Amino acid sequence: MLLALSVHLYMISPTTQSNTAKLLISRMASLKKLWEHQLTLTTFVLTFFTSQAFSYWQTVYQTTRMIQGRINDVCMLVAVGAKRGRKHGSEALNDDDGTINKREDGENKDVHNDKDVKEGNKRYMKEKSKSMVLNATRLLRMSHIFFWAATPTASNGLSDCEKFIEDSEKCPLPFDELTIGPLLLSSYGLRVLMESGQLTKAEVRDLTMSRLPPSQYAYILLVWASLRIVKGFEDGTMRNSPGLEENILRQLTSLRASMFDIDDMRAGRMPLAYVHLVQVLVDSLVVVAPFALYPEIGILSIPLVALLTLFFRGLLSLSKSFLDPFGVEGFVGQNIRVDVLVSEINFGAGQRWYNAARRLPLDGNDGR
Repeated sequence: MLLALSVHLYMISPTTQSNTAKLLISRMASLKKLWEHQLTLTTFVLTFFTSQAFSYWQTVYQTTRMIQGRINDVCMLVAVGAKRGRKHGSEALNDDDGTINKREDGENKDVHNDKDVKEGNKRYMKEKSKSMVLNATRLLRMSHIFFWAATPTASNGLSDCEKFIEDSEKCPLPFDELTIGPLLLSSYGLRVLMESGQLTKAEVRDLTMSRLPPSQYAYILLVWASLRIVKGFEDGTMRNSPGLEENILRQLTSLRASMFDIDDMRAGRMPLAYVHLVQVLVDSLVVVAPFALYPEIGILSIPLVALLTLFFRGLLSLSKSFLDPFGVEGFVGQNIRVDVLVSEINFGAGQRWYNAARRLPLDGNDGR
């Protein structure tokens, strides 16, 4: 706008001779023909660039949701497949088929025909099954946290927390929003996780002795969770069902693939030369616009240049924000909130599926 205003003031200045002004306007009119060709090219390239950038952002977002979905699938299948027994009052009855229980008086009765069965008679998880489910889901939840801790993001969810700000001032280690993830993966962060009950002492020791960098801790925990589930099928804490075991293992491998996809998409999002080309096209278009538009519309070129700059540069900035889905390069407008993803999995893997499957009411009249 300032450039267009300067052109207009120069043209109407008393010091500018009429012959000079006519010559300049003639040159600008010739420039306008070239500018119109560039306008068509820039519009097409920028539109396609924005479409590709949004497609990239959408793919990354869907992959983050796929990671969530696979973890929820595994947690639900593990909770559903855990072995169960009947509980009558304070007595846990570990029958496998749920139809015959041995009473304290030594008499066997059919539970479905027992008139004394009250609200307490439900199918509950066995203690070994309960321990296996809680450990497997905890490891999956921590694997998800460690995965995002190793991925550069700009949404830690703690910057607007008063408690976090207070603790960060007292923390002996220097850190900011971009270093919270590496801090969590450090020995300091592992010790805090152990003290808060998120990891056991043996797990912290084995993580540090694994000879793998902290960026791989997420996959170590993923393998541990898988091994606990497989062990559950071997020792009988999970129902012996080949189809269930195959389904769980397929979901786990799909989860691993989705995690790898995030790193692959971050590494190969778009050739840098393409981004530079679009940047040069847009910048040159808006810079030449005051000279190309003035011969026909005069002073009206000032607001028109403002609109062109707003649309073309705004669309370019929007495209760049799509290419920076985690906001680590300064384009936080379309930042995918990783802290929300972690919070949702903490609830799903930590509470939803276990609490939903912890007990099962009886069928029919016995389940009243």
